[in-house]
Amino acid sequence: MHIGFDNSARLYKNVYYFEYKGIQYKLIQNNPRKWCDVLITIIPSYHDKKLKNRAYNIASEFISALSWENFAMATVSEIGGSSAKDNICLRNAKCNMFDLPKIPYLGSASGNNISRMPKIENEGQRTALTLYRQALSSNNDYLSFLFFWQVLEVGGKNPIGWINKINKNGKIRFAISESDLKRLPLNQKDLGNYFYDDCRNAIAHINRRPGKTKIEIDTREDNIRMSLSVYAIELIARYYIKNELSLNKEMWLVRKKGKGFPIYVDKEYLKNNPCTFAYNHMTTKKLLKKKNQI
Repeated sequence: MHIGFDNSARLYKNVYYFEYKGIQYKLIQNNPRKWCDVLITIIPSYHDKKLKNRAYNIASEFISALSWENFAMATVSEIGGSSAKDNICLRNAKCNMFDLPKIPYLGSASGNNISRMPKIENEGQRTALTLYRQALSSNNDYLSFLFFWQVLEVGGKNPIGWINKINKNGKIRFAISESDLKRLPLNQKDLGNYFYDDCRNAIAHINRRPGKTKIEIDTREDNIRMSLSVYAIELIARYYIKNELSLNKEMWLVRKKGKGFPIYVDKEYLKNNPCTFAYNHMTTKKLLKKKNQI
């Protein structure tokens, strides 16, 4: 099964092997000017929709985690499957199905990796990261804003009240600077009400009644306003995911006891079990101590 994905944060290796939440994948990084990258996994029967859906959903979660970790534009799509011999394994599986990239080519700079990922522990975190990835990957500020706003709706909180609360008690300064806040045209509105009424509702309801802020698409003033607003709501959405949805744990790609198929484990496992990083020769304990992680 070939699952296509785009990733603007190019990796330093073209091929990786890893197990994520019980499924083994082979990551192949293609030429981003020609084809999207792929995750290949082997399933016993390509006609088994349940297995296909599970493999795709877990791959999508992995790409959302990768996007979050590397601040990357990323998209996911199923390319299809191909028949394989009975003795096929990921080691000799090749990319033989291709699809065009879904994001623009942003250059060949590489150096990123998949060694560390956020530990996604619940459906709320998964949904929020999916929305965040969609927002980050859109080249349309209006669509990006809607996705970032929807991040703030995950978990049942009132986004308007939550934004005004953290702005009032000063916590918003951890997400966005005072100087950036002053650039927003609030017009004496609270920050949460500005985002909701002048951005979210203005985008969702283009034809609004008199007295309400309207979106004037393709005007200089409105493009500047939306660009500033998207920048601000992105930082606030990231703060919300980390602090309100508690996405603050990590996983590391290791080989247990220094051998075997690379698998993601959390920090508690690393503290109590001998491992080596899958794509680093230093033991996990030595490297994590060096980085003051333990």
